[in-house]
Amino acid sequence: MMMEHMGIRWGYVFLRSSNYLNHEESNELMVQAVEMYLKGESERKVKHDSFEGRLLTEGRYEVMGGLGGQRFDAELETVYGRDQATFLVNEQTGGAGAPISVN
Repeated sequence: MMMEHMGIRWGYVFLRSSNYLNHEESNELMVQAVEMYLKGESERKVKHDSFEGRLLTEGRYEVMGGLGGQRFDAELETVYGRDQATFLVNEQTGGAGAPISVN
């Protein structure tokens, strides 16, 4: 399914997870979280060669260190056991000529 493109949207994704996820697996989950953010989804099943589980959000905004965004949580069963990851998706899009968002 293609997402409708309505102009340039940009932002950041922050990740907090254990060492069970490798770079490729972390990237895959981050992409899933961003897609969920853009589509307004609250839950999605996720599956990879070495894990499966679900990615969910309650739509709340959180701060991690000095950076914030909408929180997404991954609850996973990996080949190493149970694992969790947290993503903050921060959209900076403000429209033409708008200042950077303080999200």
